[in-house]
Amino acid sequence: MENQTVQLPATRPVQQDADDEINLLDLLIVLGKHKKMIVGVTFFVALLAIGSSLLMPKIYTATARILPPQQSQSSATALLNQLGGLAGMAGSSLGIKNPNDLYVAMLESRSLMEKIVKRFDLQKVYEQETMTDTLKVLENSTAFNSGKDGVISVEVSDKDPQLAANIANAFIEELNTLMQTYSLTDASQKRTFFEQQLRQAKDRLTNAELVLDKTPNTSLEYLDAIRNLKYQEAVWEIIAKQFEMSKMDEAKDFPLIQVLDKAIPPEKKSKPKRSLIVILATLVAFFLAVIWAFIKEALSRPGANSEQAARIQELRRVFRWHT
Repeated sequence: MENQTVQLPATRPVQQDADDEINLLDLLIVLGKHKKMIVGVTFFVALLAIGSSLLMPKIYTATARILPPQQSQSSATALLNQLGGLAGMAGSSLGIKNPNDLYVAMLESRSLMEKIVKRFDLQKVYEQETMTDTLKVLENSTAFNSGKDGVISVEVSDKDPQLAANIANAFIEELNTLMQTYSLTDASQKRTFFEQQLRQAKDRLTNAELVLDKTPNTSLEYLDAIRNLKYQEAVWEIIAKQFEMSKMDEAKDFPLIQVLDKAIPPEKKSKPKRSLIVILATLVAFFLAVIWAFIKEALSRPGANSEQAARIQELRRVFRWHT
């Protein structure tokens, strides 16, 4: 009979499973040993979070939504583009880009913020000593967002829901006033500019006519005088139309922003979110208590394992713990 070698099954996986079971049991034992501390700390922090959240003042957020005027070409610019050539080149400088970012910047400007502060006497309401401190509080209480759909939202948070709504609506009113002022000023400047250019063009046209009258019609200078006269007439005609359209732009009503949603006093608070505060505080306290339980257990048995003892000594040295 041939000798047969009998191979014994490997015992390492069994031993590994046993070690895992022992480690798991050790963890449960540590948790059970320090359960009073874990439960006590978690319960105490939960109560503290509940009490703190209840003491926090209710904050209400009022929101207003506006649609800025779609910036179209002015009458003068439209006319210049129709004339083409030289006129089109002159009118291209009057084009205006997407205004949404500009409107948000106007809402965030210090001048507009100061008007809001003075209008509602916020320095007294916020109990601040200086205008600068009051503006900081107002900035932290407001948010301006421009959506992809072109709608700008104005959000104001305050302990008083009515005041929050009033301030949000006031931002829109002040923005509207500011836009009108800038629009009228811009139109007035354009009208003044074209008026001066028209006066100069008229003088040049008159000089060209005088030169043509004094030039014999049989000379080459006569042809140059005719060409110059026609050129001056074309320039005068363009500027005259620019001037007339700029007067129309100055006289007409400028487009106002459209209020999609006027701010109303909110019925529900926006913060604090008490349930979220309590849940997060309780979870953090529970995990910290568990971690401390394992650390405390390890510190109480440093001699059980030489390698573990060395690690604990290193931990003590790093954090400068003294026992």
